[in-house]
Amino acid sequence: MRKLIILVILATILGSCAVKYERPNIETDNLYRNGSVEDTLFDVAKIDWKDFYKDTLLCKLIDSALANNYDMEIAYKRIEQQRSYFKKSKWSLAPTASASANASYGKADLANPQSPYFSVGISASWEIDIWGKLTKAKRAQFQQLLAQENTRNAIQTELIATIAKYYFQLIALDAQKGFILETITNRENYLATVKEMKESAQVNEVAVLQAQSQLLTAQTYIPTINQTISEIENNICYLIGEAPAPIQRRAVSKLSEINFPKAFTGIPANLLRNRPDIIAAENTLQSKLHSYNSAVAAMYPSLTLSGNISTDATQINQWFNLPSSLIWGVVGGLTQPIFNGRALRTQKEVAKKDYEIAIIEFKESILNAGMEVSNTLSALNNNSEKADLLYKQFTVLDKAYEYSYLLFVNGYATYLDVLTAQEGVFDAQLSYIQCLNDVINNHIDLYRALGGGWNKPENNNK
Repeated sequence: MRKLIILVILATILGSCAVKYERPNIETDNLYRNGSVEDTLFDVAKIDWKDFYKDTLLCKLIDSALANNYDMEIAYKRIEQQRSYFKKSKWSLAPTASASANASYGKADLANPQSPYFSVGISASWEIDIWGKLTKAKRAQFQQLLAQENTRNAIQTELIATIAKYYFQLIALDAQKGFILETITNRENYLATVKEMKESAQVNEVAVLQAQSQLLTAQTYIPTINQTISEIENNICYLIGEAPAPIQRRAVSKLSEINFPKAFTGIPANLLRNRPDIIAAENTLQSKLHSYNSAVAAMYPSLTLSGNISTDATQINQWFNLPSSLIWGVVGGLTQPIFNGRALRTQKEVAKKDYEIAIIEFKESILNAGMEVSNTLSALNNNSEKADLLYKQFTVLDKAYEYSYLLFVNGYATYLDVLTAQEGVFDAQLSYIQCLNDVINNHIDLYRALGGGWNKPENNNK
């Protein structure tokens, strides 16, 4: 009894030597630039993705992707796999039992040197987790389970953002295509006007050829846009697990009508709670720490209790002659690793390096998040300003085109003035639509970078 008390005291002392988890100290006050450091009541990352996008057709596509996307399916399977590992680690704390039945022919007793011998029994063993080796291994598997779940969440945020960007790109391409078709109609009318003016000797053949060239230039954009639309539709179909097909989308008269909730970035530390990739990295970090502590505990002596009960007889009908045929025993054993000590030390060293690597990866994930938010905030601000300038430029050039055309048909300007104005309007409008699409992408990227696009799972205390 005294030895057992000493062993328990020793286990307590050694158990207290295990490394306790503390989140690495990382400065987050200046994690990203151009963002508010005030904790606001409104956090864009907490908005459900359906409320963020507010587009029925887009939400329908996202729902299909979450249900049918192969990456999501693989992520769910990995969660199930890790859940099995965790269940296995929990059972390692329970006793193990086995049953046996034997029959032999030989020298069973002196009275009957050659007789059959029968035995049926049950044996059980239980490794008492005095150092916490098995418990720490179980905790490591549980943290890995959480890491897999948060990795799934990270895949979901990326998937939702990708589909949303494809969807709005289709709308932007529709807008560009509509403008180009309108431009083609205008240039056809201009070509007809130039041909009439040539008939009256107001312009020469060069003016006609230049007008035809401008018309053909606009027409060449249509096959390119149609090809891009087809490729993006196919990409969306791939992400939602369907065969290539046209994608239904909303029709907007102006791309600037698409709005998103204003993104208050909040305090940078919120990234630690909102971004699933950071949460997954911390889960992995804790898992590696538990694995290291388990490897340390594996170097200490193991205490195993074993017992068996059996019934032995030279004839089968004697099995039931209880208790005379009954044999039982209980044994306690303390085992200290000797010859495999080097392997255990190596295992501990490897586990320690895994833990140190996980610390670095956790810090890296936070810095990467800060960089993404900073870049996206900067892009959103600059592209919004650029879009305003491009719209003003388009307005000015459109008026210049109208004046140049009126002056041309009245003989106060050359066809070159009209062609120059046409090209300026054309390029400005296409650039403006593309910039608006960039702004939309910036909103989506900021929502994802701040951790939006997944539903936070319920807290499970295990």
